Amino acid sequence: MKNFILKTTVAVIIAGIAYLLFFSLVKIDAGMMCVVEDLRVKKAVAIVRPVAGDFGFVWQGALPWWFVVSEVPKNRVARFDARIVVPGFERLRERYYHLWVPLRVSYRIDTSRFTGVHLLSDRGAGADGLVEKLVERGLQRELNQYLAPVYRRDMLASQAEPALAAAVKVLEKELSDEGMVISGARLAGALSLPEMQVYNEGLAHATDLRTIDKKIETDLLDVRSVMEMDRIKNEQFYGKLKEISKIIGANPDILKYIYIDKMAANVKVILSSDNSGLPGMLEKEMKPKKGKSREIDNLR
Repeated sequence: MKNFILKTTVAVIIAGIAYLLFFSLVKIDAGMMCVVEDLRVKKAVAIVRPVAGDFGFVWQGALPWWFVVSEVPKNRVARFDARIVVPGFERLRERYYHLWVPLRVSYRIDTSRFTGVHLLSDRGAGADGLVEKLVERGLQRELNQYLAPVYRRDMLASQAEPALAAAVKVLEKELSDEGMVISGARLAGALSLPEMQVYNEGLAHATDLRTIDKKIETDLLDVRSVMEMDRIKNEQFYGKLKEISKIIGANPDILKYIYIDKMAANVKVILSSDNSGLPGMLEKEMKPKKGKSREIDNLR
């Protein structure tokens, strides 16, 4: 019996070790990252580091119902249309009022310095989104000089590439702090620039929106002022009610006199059922007034 228990225990241990090695030992290919994603929160939580050659150990691999280990390329390409907003057109949602610059940005994730592990969820879509946001912001900064105070459409078409190069050069340090290195950025197509007529329409539209905003703000201030006045009046009324409540609490008989004072004029008598003086029955005058005596019809 002891031998059976011993053999069973050894078999279970060996099976457990084999299971752990099979699911937790991963080979990290060149140019790839092994990313651990927590299925419970749907977020990347760790990057698997090599421990022996090209192999790494990840304990979460033994729990495939909670975690999934996937490969994500280190060298990445983000393709997107950068939206460049004309100063003053921020609230205009229509696409044709903005500049659209198609871009192709190549970059690499340095796993030794990269700290934004959560950006690697969904095969690195978050990292691509961060690059898009930073490049778009830098390009906006470089192109503003051609957008305001005067919209210079012709110069925009010719200065887009130099502006992109300048924006990327400024962003290199910022992206490096994030553990990412830009290896190249270029235009991926023709720019979409508003025509002068559309730009002028946008100016008028933006002016109308600002006028509406000012009116709404003024109306809102008026409403708040009225509400504040009502609040003060209600507080004053509530204070008076509290004072009246205190007076009545100290002098309960005052209700009797108030009641009598407000009674109708045709009530003649108030009878009290006890010595408290509170009304027990109200008797109204019921007898009809005397009129003239009826004449007798002798003909009946």
